[in-house]
Amino acid sequence: MKIGIGQINTRIGDFGANVKKILDASKKFAREGALFGVFPECAISGYPLKDLVFYGRFVDEAQAAMKKLAGEVPLPIIVGCPSRRRGAIGFENSAYLLERGEVKMLCGKRLLPNYGALNDARNFDPGEEFCVEEIGGRKVGVCICEDIWTLPQVSTAARYADKKLPLDFFASLNRGGALGLSVLVNISASVFSSSNDTVRRRGGLLWEVSKLVGAPLVWCNLVGGADDIVFAGGSGVFSVEVDAEGRAVSERSKCLEKFREENLVVDVSDMEGYDGDAFDFRGDADLYRAIVLALRDFMRKCGLKKALVGLSGGIDSALVAALAVDALGADNVTGLSLPSKISSEHSKDDARLLAGNLGIEFRTVPISGVVEAAEAALSPMFKGFERDVTEENIQSRARGLLLMAASNKFGAAVLATGNKSECAVGYCTLYGDTCGAFAPISDLYKTEVYRLSRYVNERAGREIIPQNTMDKPPSAELRPGQKDEDSLPPYDLLDAILRMHIEEYKSASEIVEAGFDREVVEEVLGKVARAEYKRTQYPIGPKISAVAYSADRKIPVAARRGLE
Repeated sequence: MKIGIGQINTRIGDFGANVKKILDASKKFAREGALFGVFPECAISGYPLKDLVFYGRFVDEAQAAMKKLAGEVPLPIIVGCPSRRRGAIGFENSAYLLERGEVKMLCGKRLLPNYGALNDARNFDPGEEFCVEEIGGRKVGVCICEDIWTLPQVSTAARYADKKLPLDFFASLNRGGALGLSVLVNISASVFSSSNDTVRRRGGLLWEVSKLVGAPLVWCNLVGGADDIVFAGGSGVFSVEVDAEGRAVSERSKCLEKFREENLVVDVSDMEGYDGDAFDFRGDADLYRAIVLALRDFMRKCGLKKALVGLSGGIDSALVAALAVDALGADNVTGLSLPSKISSEHSKDDARLLAGNLGIEFRTVPISGVVEAAEAALSPMFKGFERDVTEENIQSRARGLLLMAASNKFGAAVLATGNKSECAVGYCTLYGDTCGAFAPISDLYKTEVYRLSRYVNERAGREIIPQNTMDKPPSAELRPGQKDEDSLPPYDLLDAILRMHIEEYKSASEIVEAGFDREVVEEVLGKVARAEYKRTQYPIGPKISAVAYSADRKIPVAARRGLE
């Protein structure tokens, strides 16, 4: 049995382009003898739709595009599209079978995620049943994304206790049951993060689902960036056969590449070996590819071609520039050095060397005149006050002003260069280094920034990011001799505390119990609480961790937050 898997990169609302990708892949599948093709969740409309789904016309246009597609596909396909709920006012996230010009709704997504980066429960009504459909004489079970994520996980399934999770129903799909499934299809748009890209391995989620239903699982996952979300792809077919005691006696899989589009016909009956382990999370290499994909798609899907990066000579802007070149090409990236009177010669030299290593355009615009003009304008108001962080931040805001002016003039998007550690504790200047259309490394801790910077050089086999940039103590260079550790704990310590607080939701006392100094913990968590208002105004960036600011973290700004 040959099945075509269409791992496509969709653009939300671009019905014509999405349908063309589906049609082109379907023609390939037909030529290669596939029985049917499978495409991701909401492939016709793009995903996630957020509140676009409340516009009835949007859903109607998606449906019209699907009906047109149905008349053109050369073989049966299973594809996702939003629908008006039958007999109700709301909408469903639905799976359809398109065959010989006919459109048949198969099922609506029953389990709607309402956590982390997704809020389907806000935008859709739950489906009411799962589906078994006969295609070419084969019985095919169909479900959507989250509908399988809870099957073998009792603790996760507890979230849906009121939805009557149909574990018994899925178990009845076993070949020994009355239905005798040939294959179970799950169309998906699974959000990538370093914590959840571990579903393909032996004993993992997809392996367990195939084992549970007693039939091969076809998992077709979306690929691409959608604002602050990354879909990694890595679709595949997973087949686990068991003996009478339920022990696995055969395990086979065939996976598609991650982070790129791929249309592949898989002969389910002729797979060799289990390759799923090789397609699970690959550490820094996957983090890097995820950010590059997110940045490239954000720019492309917004109609942007050129990017501007303020190059300080520091590690953060160096990594952002390297990512931008991989995502957009060197010809589409400009590095702008914005030195002040305080900027060190080595920082200016490192910025220039980086630009040369990357092969990007490099320009220098000193900010001293802008800073002096701002201070002169403010001097009557500030008379009698000591110089402090106010004057330091004027430098950063002058850089933001000039970057945004260059953006306007040349039609290039500014990329913010802040990392997760600095954003967490507010070690950034609002309307200064927080300026930008997109923040590629905003979900990377500082220690991860150093790791990925080393990865850039290792991957290239030569020095891209100057060694001096990685060796020198990090500094904002807003006052003479300034170092980050004047204001913050060492980054390895800071990041360890932040991970526990942000991603594990640990309080100060719990972090102290884990062995950290109370004074340091309370200082860090106090900074995190006071900086919440900054993070709500920070540019979006790609989610690559378990809890990203823009996609996952929902903390009130005007709230009293204890540190106990």
